Amino acid sequence: MAAITLFLFKQGSRNAYNQDRKDKHFQENYEKLFAMKLPHLDTTDAVFRESSDIELEKVKANMISSLIRTKKIEAGKYRGNYIVAIDGTGVVSFKERHCESCLSKTSKNDVTTYFHNVLEAKLLTTSGLSLSIATEWISNEGKNEYQKQDCEREAFKRLAIKLKKFYPRLPIVLVADGLYPWDGFFETCKQNNWKYIVVLKDGSIKTFQEEIILEKLITPKQATQVKRADKNTMTTLDYHWLQGLPYKKHLINYVECKELVKNVKSEKTKTNVQRFVHITNFDIDNTLCDGISFTGRLRQKIENEGFNTQKNQGYALEHKFSRVSFPAMKNYYQCLQIAHIINQLVEASQTFKTFKEKTLKCSIKYLWKRLLSYLLENQIDEFELHELISKPFQIRLA
Repeated sequence: MAAITLFLFKQGSRNAYNQDRKDKHFQENYEKLFAMKLPHLDTTDAVFRESSDIELEKVKANMISSLIRTKKIEAGKYRGNYIVAIDGTGVVSFKERHCESCLSKTSKNDVTTYFHNVLEAKLLTTSGLSLSIATEWISNEGKNEYQKQDCEREAFKRLAIKLKKFYPRLPIVLVADGLYPWDGFFETCKQNNWKYIVVLKDGSIKTFQEEIILEKLITPKQATQVKRADKNTMTTLDYHWLQGLPYKKHLINYVECKELVKNVKSEKTKTNVQRFVHITNFDIDNTLCDGISFTGRLRQKIENEGFNTQKNQGYALEHKFSRVSFPAMKNYYQCLQIAHIINQLVEASQTFKTFKEKTLKCSIKYLWKRLLSYLLENQIDEFELHELISKPFQIRLA
């Protein structure tokens, strides 16, 4: 719990939290809120070095399962499927080897960097939530120096097993970047009865790209246009789609979108037309290609609302919370994901949004600063707290 609140309160480091722990008001308020004492973070680190991160991952999976079971995030589904983005990111890097599980790369100047990367599955919603549902580390754990380094594709195979174990009957659509159009990914989705929408880069799987060129010549009429307008812009989306393209043992559908944005007031048009290409195992036609393309582009949320928020908005994802222990590092990472889930749900609640946008009219960063200041400078009234939590209440998402 101490490690989770380290990230809930966006402390940034164990040392910063230990400094606040010395404050009498903070200690007392912590005990009132969580009904337990706040240990020194060195003690937490010692425990994490001896603990498996799978136990905390089970806690995270139970939280997500509860949200799904109680239908709190139904609005984010696409054609009956929960949208799950798959992507990897760097966590920490070192000039010297951190542990035997480190990945490494050597530059042209013969400088070797050691690092740890992670592969995430995050449940996305159109309202902006990006909730971690499963994690797999890309690491050389258990490998000897003669074996090939671990990579994202190999980590995906292990991540898929976790996803099926934690959420065996969950209908999902995987959205992913241009690394994922490969036979192993398609086969995994087929075996697990998963849908997918993934980016297709130019030059990727060349034989399939050649088939697309031929099919476009044969079926030029499989196209449609969608227009969207708001106060300032008019967006024109031109789609071209193809169905039933063969690739090895699979039949794959294709949708290409060319987007042109025009400023209504100035009559200026963006000089570059943006092009988005996805492949999918969803059925596709003139009425469905827009939704498929839009859902595929939600993948960016794992980078923006997910990794970028955790790196730059107070969670300090890239901070070395444990410089000597890979098991401890993995446990801190899971606590960060749990805290981020809780904070996202709080920030998405009707009460919080009203307080932020209408009462105080301030940023989330400022509110979290005020929260920490309150815990340091004031005493929580135990009677008021008891009254608050003794009555049934609901936290409604906005």
